[in-house]
Amino acid sequence: MQNKKYSVELLQLNYFHQTKRSMNKILNHFFYPASICVAGASGKEKSIGYEILKSIKNYGYTGKIYPVNPKAESILGFTCYKTIEEINEEISLGIIVVPKHSVEKTIDSLLKKNVKAIILITAGFKETGRDGEQLEKFLVQKVKNAGGRIVGPNCMGVINTFKETKLNATFVAEKPATGTTAFLSQSGAIAAAILNSLRETDIRFGHFISVGNKADVSENDFLNYWFSKQEIQTLTFYLESFVDGQKFIRTVHESKNRKPVIVLKAGRTESGKKAAASHTGAMGTSDRVVEAVFNQFGIIRAENLNDLFNTSKGFENFPVPAANNIAVVTNAGGPAILTVDSLEPNNLRLATLSENTKSKIRKIIRPEGSANNPVDLLPGGSAEEYKKVIEILLEDKLVDAVISIFVEPVMMPAFEVIETINSIKNSKPVFQVVMPLPEFWNEYRINSKRFVPLFRNPEDPAKVISNILFFHNYKPQKRLEPKNIAFVFQSDGFLQQNELNKLCSYYNLPLINSSFIPIEKFDGNFNSLNYPVVLKGISPNVIHKSEFKAVKLDIKGKDELISAASEMKLEFLKNNMILNGYLIQPYVKAKHELLIGGFRDSSFGPVIMFGLGGKYVEFFEDTSIKSAYLSDDDLDSIINETKIGKILKGVRAEAPVNERELKEIIKSSARLMLDNPSIKEFDFNPLVVTENNRFFIVDARVRV
Repeated sequence: MQNKKYSVELLQLNYFHQTKRSMNKILNHFFYPASICVAGASGKEKSIGYEILKSIKNYGYTGKIYPVNPKAESILGFTCYKTIEEINEEISLGIIVVPKHSVEKTIDSLLKKNVKAIILITAGFKETGRDGEQLEKFLVQKVKNAGGRIVGPNCMGVINTFKETKLNATFVAEKPATGTTAFLSQSGAIAAAILNSLRETDIRFGHFISVGNKADVSENDFLNYWFSKQEIQTLTFYLESFVDGQKFIRTVHESKNRKPVIVLKAGRTESGKKAAASHTGAMGTSDRVVEAVFNQFGIIRAENLNDLFNTSKGFENFPVPAANNIAVVTNAGGPAILTVDSLEPNNLRLATLSENTKSKIRKIIRPEGSANNPVDLLPGGSAEEYKKVIEILLEDKLVDAVISIFVEPVMMPAFEVIETINSIKNSKPVFQVVMPLPEFWNEYRINSKRFVPLFRNPEDPAKVISNILFFHNYKPQKRLEPKNIAFVFQSDGFLQQNELNKLCSYYNLPLINSSFIPIEKFDGNFNSLNYPVVLKGISPNVIHKSEFKAVKLDIKGKDELISAASEMKLEFLKNNMILNGYLIQPYVKAKHELLIGGFRDSSFGPVIMFGLGGKYVEFFEDTSIKSAYLSDDDLDSIINETKIGKILKGVRAEAPVNERELKEIIKSSARLMLDNPSIKEFDFNPLVVTENNRFFIVDARVRV
């Protein structure tokens, strides 16, 4: 029985499209407010209410500021209002730093003034437990009912560095330089640490926001918003959880204004996920799913904060390499080895230099140096030698990018070398690693003419180049979409055999013919069977039948079948397990045993798995996973990423399997998950490949 209705995924998607424009208009008030009300502004130095107001003033905010404090006449030169109601002007953005017990009243006052954008800095909500969570939900609903949106609570504010606004509404006093990168942090502490390090890291932002508990506005909203903003070119995120990972990847996939999206997702380990959950009240998703889905949808995953912002600097400041062939030039052996070692893990290659290139380099370097790649200028390598050698390398058609390493010796000041390399003009990028004396960094910030970003670690440029190439080589493709079909199943739990048969038949899945016989009807009248057969004991509590001796293969006759059934019955009784009945199937000899499975990730939705099947599947762990929104390239990679996938192509003179048919089975399995939101998980294990390369699903479990 089928019911024609739109799936949950499609309904959510339609709602998303309808609300995008109105949401972006409200989000503009967070970054480009014409006026700001700071409710809870304080004259007490070092308090959050004081420091936020001070940051707004000192950074040069171009709009109007309305501090609210019932006990102060003025703060930091601004006229103070005793209540929000006293403000007669329009308020674009409300920032709340009042104590928790005053938050609801403050929100009510802002809503009466028709304020649509509110940042709730105050902490003590979902992160403190059930009561805090309930209050948080109540306040969010109040704001949304009034047509507004709220950032936070438990956050640290917003920054817009562009000159028409110049807003730093955080309690960190740093003055970030203007760039084209947007950054969202779920953690206020991480956000503060990044701002506090700006004078050392030279990170530049266009937009910066801390979202805290993400009670309302989340990463999905800002992702869509930043795709629409021409002044923002690179999108960076620090996240401990996803509000709706499926919506996140769909937004990336459907955006017409494609931009690099770089995400540092914390909680990679089980312990890390527990820490993330206790920190923000959020539940993490499987790290393996995050890794697979990001790679599938062209999202760059950063390993750490250094990687996150090095990559954003790479996009903002360097041309894109044509390919992955890298030349390295150095004045020190050790760092060069580390750089070369970092290339291959990042899908880069040490370029093979032409003989003409090496001949030109030999004329410049000392006899003791090396003209091979990596090129070694030795510690005495001068600024001019670096410049000439790099220019020669850039002329080589076999070189796509250059990594220059300079370790500062006593006789060769770093600044002159670095600035000379910066003066090189070429369409190919030059990434500089510099290991100088401490005073170099301040000199470079003050006196550099171009101020190109530099890297402190020999391994850093390879990761940046790899991420840039990953983004530019990624081609968005047409993907599977849910159809307006959903099966209505008769019961919860694992499907019965008759429903399995209907489902697999509809999706053209090669489920082997099976007969289920309830235990009370197993009467021994099996003369008409076509032997050999397979007998399986069926129980709702048994996943791995072999552990209970519940599978008997290659049964050649009636007596053997009855004996096998008796043995199974005794085995189930011995283990206090319920035996519902038996499944009888034709016996097919397996050449390969494969696995196709699916499940619903709590954040990213339907996920599909392929790999080596059979009873040892958990031990070999030879599987690949993808979002069920598959593209043709995904079908290739989900097979090729496994060892069994390579074997299926034909090894040791074996004939390859019918890969086109296998892909159709995988695609149909993905459609099954996309079309039927009620299916929680399924396992086709094993999917048997026979000696004559036919496919049969000989064991299927589908749970709704």
